[in-house]
Amino acid sequence: MVIDLDLPGPAGPPTPPRAARRRWWVPVLLVALLVPVPSGGPVTPPAPVVVLDGDGIGDLRADGDALVLMLRTAVAAYRMPAGDRRWSVPVEAGTQLVTAAGGRVVVAGPSALVGLDAATGAEVWRRDGLQATAASTGGVLIARAGERLLGLDLGTGAVRWELATPSFRRVLAGAGGRVEIADLDAGGTLRIRDAATAAVTRTVSLPDLGAIDGFDISGERLLAYSFERSTLLNTAVFDLTSGRRLWRHTTMAAGGGLWWCGALLCTGSVGRTTVVDPDTGAERWSLSGWADLGPFDAGHMWATVPTPNAADPAVGAVVVDAATGRIVRRFGAWDVVAALPGRAVLVTGRNPGGSLIARLDLDTGAVTVLGRTEHWPAAPQCIATATLVACHRERVSVWRT
Repeated sequence: MVIDLDLPGPAGPPTPPRAARRRWWVPVLLVALLVPVPSGGPVTPPAPVVVLDGDGIGDLRADGDALVLMLRTAVAAYRMPAGDRRWSVPVEAGTQLVTAAGGRVVVAGPSALVGLDAATGAEVWRRDGLQATAASTGGVLIARAGERLLGLDLGTGAVRWELATPSFRRVLAGAGGRVEIADLDAGGTLRIRDAATAAVTRTVSLPDLGAIDGFDISGERLLAYSFERSTLLNTAVFDLTSGRRLWRHTTMAAGGGLWWCGALLCTGSVGRTTVVDPDTGAERWSLSGWADLGPFDAGHMWATVPTPNAADPAVGAVVVDAATGRIVRRFGAWDVVAALPGRAVLVTGRNPGGSLIARLDLDTGAVTVLGRTEHWPAAPQCIATATLVACHRERVSVWRT
């Protein structure tokens, strides 16, 4: 998965459709809550143990027994599972919640990056002139100051490392929370850095790179592109083991851009997605009426969110064969909101009494309902930890796990 740094320089490539850009395939931790079924029949799924209201709740994070909410003009922490508020700190409008980890809550305001004590909300450190942090790993926050990239100590805000801006840069988030920085210069030298120290861990030469406007990486493949305004002009894929260019297209027939969807490439528009072979550039297959393609395993992909014109609007999620696009498994009208360990996903769905939150086993299709709440008009934003599931849709509903 790639986290954009929004560094100064040329504008990015044409933006994929919003549905295709929902990168929900981010691992989180969930201990399954099994709803008991007594001999007399099924029981009603549990209601939330806590419901939190606030002025314009925009984001949420969890750290230990604390749930942190980003409100319109404040950031607040609540003790779980009781739901009592630990503290609330006023912030400027437009402030973003960056992270809650390691005893710190970090927010990015219009003019500064601020680290708060997670227990009290007291300000521990402040770095003026820094823009929103891109990622964190190993107790380090990655921030930007003009054309410089900084690695800040999460606990103290001290600068651990500093880098000048190269021709092109990406921050790569991998499995297990691993974060790397990929620097590519105009001469075709790619340097992969450890985000905790900024030390170079790998160097790859791409002699046939040529003039580009940006790049993106998935595994051992690098996608390079150039464009003019909103028109994608050239795309090429390189093998990072050898540095060899595998293919190059001077134009893309589809107008929706080209992006990584797992280990494959995707292009298209809302309601129709075409999968491209990264080794040859050839189109493999197209899927109509679906979006949100993501990796499932080596041979399969996940597709969800049918459009209103889909042939089967009652089906909300499917697994497709990555080689052919053939639907191999259907899971019913569930909205996927997060990936879970053990080949499972966190899903939401509707029933006559409101909305349900559940764990869906991707191998068997079995659904374990975790709880119920009031009707959600659309899929919420959810987080899950070893102790709670919290979903946000205007208000925050919390269940124990």
